[in-house]
Amino acid sequence: LGLLGLITLLAIAIWSIRRHRDPDLKIECDLPIDQLMPTLAGLTLSSAVAGNKGEVRENGGYFDVMIGRIQAAERSVHFETFLWKDGTLGRRLADALIDRARAGVQVRVLLDGEGSRDAGKAVVQRMREAGCRVVFFHERALRNIGVFNDRDHRKLVVIDGREAFVGGHCIVDHWLGNAEDGKHYADVSLHLHGPIVNSVQGAFSENWAGETGELFVGEDVFPALEPAGDLVMHSVFAK
Repeated sequence: LGLLGLITLLAIAIWSIRRHRDPDLKIECDLPIDQLMPTLAGLTLSSAVAGNKGEVRENGGYFDVMIGRIQAAERSVHFETFLWKDGTLGRRLADALIDRARAGVQVRVLLDGEGSRDAGKAVVQRMREAGCRVVFFHERALRNIGVFNDRDHRKLVVIDGREAFVGGHCIVDHWLGNAEDGKHYADVSLHLHGPIVNSVQGAFSENWAGETGELFVGEDVFPALEPAGDLVMHSVFAK
């Protein structure tokens, strides 16, 4: 009975934590989205920044650009994703990250502990042996029982602190190709330059620090960024 009571109390505690963090949000507004940038920034505890450039990358062609830019990194590569499954794409990306780590670039890889559990032990081990720091977000462990349903759905890359990729692409072979059939997905991501990159770097830093305690300092990760275009952008932090 004592054990049953303890289990019940633990279940209530976990339910309470989840309930407390899950309010029903309501908003009423007739303004068009282009007039709401200051409001959206304020509601998400951030600021909209000007002077950015964004290029749309679609379907499997995204990976050619993203991996090519990783291969050109000189100081740091920060990679974060929800889904990574062992396959052609995963091994191709791992090879690029391994190459940069062996060249002395700081490579940090943050994978969701549930969504990327099939990344492949051999692939992860290869990256770690080459010098990549590979960390799993909220992996299956007793210490994470209260936050296990808090998953990391971010998909982002930051290179040398000066350019970033954000969007929907995950590291699964279904994202390769050009959505030519039911086995290949259509998706969109953005290639970013300008001050907004610091915001994307901050998003990566938040989850990385939460798992490792490491904080980033200096121009290798947070350089002063000059305007690169005429887009006003706002980065919303969400897991």
